[in-house]
Amino acid sequence: MVKKRLFAMLAAAPFIVSLFGVFTACKKPPQDTTQPPQGGETATPNFQIVDNRAHIGWDKVAGCDGYLIEKSPTRFGEYAEVDFVTKTEYVSNDIYAYFRIGAVGADGVVKQYLGPFSYDLEAFGQNTYIISPDDDMQAVQKAFDDFYHTVDGTVENDAQGNGRARGEFSDERFSAYFKAGVYPLDLNIGYYMSVAGLGASPDDVTVSRITAEAPISLCNFWRTAENLSVGGDMTWAVSQATSLRRIHVKGNLSLSAGRSTSGGFLADTKVDGAVVSGSQQQWFSRNSSFGSWSGKVWNMAFVGVEGNIPQSYWDKSGGYTNITSDRPLSEKPFLTFDDKLGYRVFVPAQQTGVSGASWSGAALGAEGKARGEFIPLTDFYVAKSGRDTSATINAQLAKGKHIFLTAGIYTLDAPLEITRANTIVIGSGLATLRPSAKNSDTLMRVRNADGVKISGLLLDAGASTRTLLEVGEKNGNSATPQNSAALSDLFFRVGGAEEGKTFTEACVIINSDNVVGDNFWVWRADHWDGVGWTENVAKNGVIINGDNATFYGLFVEHFLEYQTIWNGNNGVTYFYQSELPYDVPAQEEWLSHSGAVNGYASYKVADGVTSHRAYALGVYSYLRDAPVRLENAIECPTAGSMEFYHLITVYLSGNALSGINHIINGEGAEVRKGATTSGLEKYSTKNNAY
Repeated sequence: MVKKRLFAMLAAAPFIVSLFGVFTACKKPPQDTTQPPQGGETATPNFQIVDNRAHIGWDKVAGCDGYLIEKSPTRFGEYAEVDFVTKTEYVSNDIYAYFRIGAVGADGVVKQYLGPFSYDLEAFGQNTYIISPDDDMQAVQKAFDDFYHTVDGTVENDAQGNGRARGEFSDERFSAYFKAGVYPLDLNIGYYMSVAGLGASPDDVTVSRITAEAPISLCNFWRTAENLSVGGDMTWAVSQATSLRRIHVKGNLSLSAGRSTSGGFLADTKVDGAVVSGSQQQWFSRNSSFGSWSGKVWNMAFVGVEGNIPQSYWDKSGGYTNITSDRPLSEKPFLTFDDKLGYRVFVPAQQTGVSGASWSGAALGAEGKARGEFIPLTDFYVAKSGRDTSATINAQLAKGKHIFLTAGIYTLDAPLEITRANTIVIGSGLATLRPSAKNSDTLMRVRNADGVKISGLLLDAGASTRTLLEVGEKNGNSATPQNSAALSDLFFRVGGAEEGKTFTEACVIINSDNVVGDNFWVWRADHWDGVGWTENVAKNGVIINGDNATFYGLFVEHFLEYQTIWNGNNGVTYFYQSELPYDVPAQEEWLSHSGAVNGYASYKVADGVTSHRAYALGVYSYLRDAPVRLENAIECPTAGSMEFYHLITVYLSGNALSGINHIINGEGAEVRKGATTSGLEKYSTKNNAY
């Protein structure tokens, strides 16, 4: 190889060339290869997989006589020389390796590096890191640390050194996937950071330590961890808009870290040791297994959780809810990688009445494998924010493709249209959808909801967006009970992210029957840019018109009128958390029932509904800007089959004369300054107990 390269260089330069400089240039230290090596600039890669081979092409570099091909097996690996070519193309059988091209001058020295070129970068973009156990772990650790401590190019350490304390509304995104292996890493997970394993089981990937600290009390949003194991103790001190899924914690799990926390959601997880909730005001855990649980502030709910956990108990200061669901459930689809089969998405099967984690114990199928199917990534269109628009994504949906949205911001001129049953849309790394000025409709519309699965997205309102997500059409194609629509880890935001006014009538409208929601945070922002009673205007958070809807973990906050409206029959909610709007300017501007009733209930079951059921509901008052009262935190019909279990209202703070008069339909004591909690074990129009 060296002789071939030397011959090409000598033909262009009739003098003796020292090869020492070339060899020195080849032996670079491990690095993040998305950044060009010193002395060169990254070219736009032309990378394709054809006939299971990697085809790389690049533009000719003026003044160079050949190209040194260097290869690393991984993103943060050591590059080694593999070939020398005089053409501007190269073909390799190693389709998952990383390549860079050294343009060699007549003096035999690499003058410029092109690339890097890799399937991973071509498929997933610059914001997604695919990590291998063969990577240099110091370089990997540095990549995490650099992002954690930097916001928009500026180091942002607070007094405690927690980092990213002011990155709450950043447009930066960081997503990391780990191939099977063991990683001696200590990872801090801050705003807009997401980590996940690529194994079929969480135990295929082990990271030494993962920490999500609490740099801002009650506002530790926008971060996720999925499908991996933690070798020892773990701290996950988060609030809403977070997800901890499919995790195996081999030590203890702490849900707080010295400051107040307001969360949160955990599912499909196994904790060998103790879970300590600490300062968490409320928490929802689903289909998991804990060695033990300790701690409560107000509202702690367990659905399908195994282990030494508290049994159901409720009084005026809240308590615990411990039950098993009798409703459908589909765990969230997730990306996997196999050396022989490549990238695939595993889609868990729909189940009912199950307990414990889906990937261990009795939940596994007869062959000891999780129930579900693998879909090759080639069946997905992998979208990138710097390239794709609503037009390009809708064109792929029309061809029958599923959609995988990589980490980034997507500005949409028109809604994404889901018209085909069983379509899967996956957002990775908190992929964010925003409307352009041209789009006053919605961000995503599902016209045929049967078997549709949507997950992992943050949807932002625009200056005039009618809705952010619509699932099903009135009198349209609804999901069937055996093939429910599954909506997981979906977060909605009105205001806060950008200056200027925002508007939406309602963030989410569900028209289809048989829809399952799993971890929604629906938020009219209460702080940061463009926030105020007439600045970020949104009447309602969620409106459910379809029948047989189920929600596991529904968080809805600060909307001007009803936070949540149920118009459909036979709906069930497992855990609800809501704060009233902070900024009501006067009581006369906050009257429901045609001006006859003070305030708008947070959770409203419409008068025509004949059956509804809900567990573990908390509604909190911080009516800050004026002396205003809310008559009932929850309203429902007084006839039919209405069942509410474990309800609490809390006066957090605010105007000294503000508060909530009753919990539900005139029942339950008021909350106000000096009387801050009021609990109700049960409200039912039936005589049965649960």
